[in-house]
Amino acid sequence: MPDERTILPNSNRRAPRKKVDIEGWYNYSDTWYPCKIYDLSVSGAGLKINQFFIAGDVIRLKFGVREDFRIVEAIVVNANGTRIGVRFDVDPAMKDFIEDVMASYHKAPPIRRP
Repeated sequence: MPDERTILPNSNRRAPRKKVDIEGWYNYSDTWYPCKIYDLSVSGAGLKINQFFIAGDVIRLKFGVREDFRIVEAIVVNANGTRIGVRFDVDPAMKDFIEDVMASYHKAPPIRRP
């Protein structure tokens, strides 16, 4: 399995992202807003938001599991309307936390009907 420094084929991502469905919050200009995290890795995330950003903008992202929420500083690396991709560099403790969050949440696969 690639480690967090691995560049994936045809991607600028440093780690594989897992499909998730997580309610989170982002902070921009000293105000918190709700967001949906739809994919997550130890080095970045994909967000659905109600605001437009450009690459290079810096936000704080808050997410977690159960009662344990943490905040990470994130840099917008791509933006497509109300979907953005962010990158973050984290210490080993935060990396462990993100891996726990990834293991706790999942996006249910589509139901296949005959």
